[in-house]
Amino acid sequence: MTNLYQNLTALLRREQRGIAKITGDLGGGSWAAQTQSGGNLILSGQAALNQRVFYDVLSNRILGQAPDTTVLELGV
Repeated sequence: MTNLYQNLTALLRREQRGIAKITGDLGGGSWAAQTQSGGNLILSGQAALNQRVFYDVLSNRILGQAPDTTVLELGV
């Protein structure tokens, strides 16, 4: 039998990825960024100016480099 607590915490700690473009260096590993919808936010991690990155929406932590392409969301 599986542990229900472990299943619940694994479900709640899932990453929610977003894509943003780095617009400024704030120093100390913090970066100003703009989401694809135009929202501004501060991300932490390693990046470079004008780079697109994947980030965790819940923690605003940079997860890695994203391809520099236009991404479209189509409603279903």
